[in-house]
Amino acid sequence: MPFTDGTGQPPINIIYQSSEEWEVIPNTHEGIVTQAQFDTVQRLMTSRRRDKGGSGFDNIFSGILKCADCGYAMRAMSANRRKRPDPIDCVQYMCNNYGTNGTGGCSAHTIEARDLFDAVLADIRHYARLAVEGDEKRVRQLQQQLSSIGATEQKALEREKRKLSKRLGELDKLFSALYEDKVMERITERNFDMVSRKYETEQAQLSARIEEINASLAEKETSDNGVTDFFSLIAGYADAAELSAAMVNALIEKITVGERVQKEDGTMEQTIKIYYKFVGVLSNELHIRPTKRYAAPLSPRRCQCCGMEFTPGSAAAKYCKPCAQRIRTRQSTESTRRRRAAARKAA
Repeated sequence: MPFTDGTGQPPINIIYQSSEEWEVIPNTHEGIVTQAQFDTVQRLMTSRRRDKGGSGFDNIFSGILKCADCGYAMRAMSANRRKRPDPIDCVQYMCNNYGTNGTGGCSAHTIEARDLFDAVLADIRHYARLAVEGDEKRVRQLQQQLSSIGATEQKALEREKRKLSKRLGELDKLFSALYEDKVMERITERNFDMVSRKYETEQAQLSARIEEINASLAEKETSDNGVTDFFSLIAGYADAAELSAAMVNALIEKITVGERVQKEDGTMEQTIKIYYKFVGVLSNELHIRPTKRYAAPLSPRRCQCCGMEFTPGSAAAKYCKPCAQRIRTRQSTESTRRRRAAARKAA
């Protein structure tokens, strides 16, 4: 039934259209928030994050953490160690390709959740402090680092562009004069074609070079603006006590995790790369020394075989090392005896 306004006027026909048929005209009205803030909120709303579940661990890196070698996502998993008061100390990340396909797919790339959280938070705090302190020198260094051209080269390109543009203007005037000479028959058709082709070739070369310069200058401007936007965004996290999903999704595009490597001194080292929004990688690599929180010694206990006190290597240990070795030997001998007896009976 058509709608009416209750005044006896002809009914109002309302036509409904799906959102796919809407015509959107951007920048018609001034926004309540900036486009960057709107985009950030949309990313937070659509980010793929799993609930804490029964473990109490909040996997804030879901969809962001990647294997540096194969590009697969890193899965959060139980570290299979005795229970810790803080859920984060019971979790580690591992390459999902390795977890699904084994060594045929990739290697483990295992990293402790605590190590990862601490390294990322420290890096965010570092750049947040630079933003708060207004270190203009460091900001300029980052702009130069991220840009394909430096300030000196930028000025040289701008000078070259002005020179090329001036020459293009001169060619336009030369073309006009050349055409007038042709019309007035002060130049032959043959010479007109030869000179005009020469001018057209030069014009095409100048235009192509100006386009290259414009692209480089635009890239430089985009890079500089990206650094400025990044520092404006990260400044609010200088005093952050811990990582949150909002912080990670607002600042970070992705994080790649490398495999553990043993150094010459026997210690293990692992590298990660943080790709920040607007700017990409600011530090080439972050080096992490993996910790083994599960290696802390347990309290001494009595051996259930000899009664002597010993320090267990795991929560399940019941015997001291000498007794454990004797028991394993006895069990192995008994198992072999039963297997031979069963074989003789079957024969």
